[in-house]
Amino acid sequence: MFTDTCRADDRRNGKGWFERESALHPSPSGRDDEGNEAAGQMAAWLLVAANLPVVLSVLIKWINKVVPMGNGLRDVVAQLNRFQKKHLMRLHYLLNPLALGIALWHWLSSRCRSTALPEWGLVMMVSLIALGLILKYRLCPKPLRKRVYRTHTQPLVLIALAMVLTIGHLIVD
Repeated sequence: MFTDTCRADDRRNGKGWFERESALHPSPSGRDDEGNEAAGQMAAWLLVAANLPVVLSVLIKWINKVVPMGNGLRDVVAQLNRFQKKHLMRLHYLLNPLALGIALWHWLSSRCRSTALPEWGLVMMVSLIALGLILKYRLCPKPLRKRVYRTHTQPLVLIALAMVLTIGHLIVD
């Protein structure tokens, strides 16, 4: 008869499906789950660098709407935004997938058992980057593109991602 070995192991150890290891339930391998902090730092800084052009663009658009300026200064600000989008958005396209790869490496090397929030953050990060790649290479039908764009560029999604990762890592530490 076919049995699922993962489920059998969970029952034998007396742990449920979602129960994590903690100080009360140490890792059976006895290894220290500190993880690879250098990879985590690299992933975090790459995410900051990759999304800097987006933050600059949002700030420039906000300044253009809120701050009273003459037409000449407004044109200069708009030209600055076009310049940074043309030259810095390449960083966004290249560094975000690289940061994801390093974040996956960090997750695989650390795997803290006390909370699942970093994993949720990683799932959110994969989703946002996948949506970005779908937009970049136009992999979805035209009627869905607007929804995909709105989801990918939604500031609340980015804020939620940052909060989940930050809170999850604070719990881990």
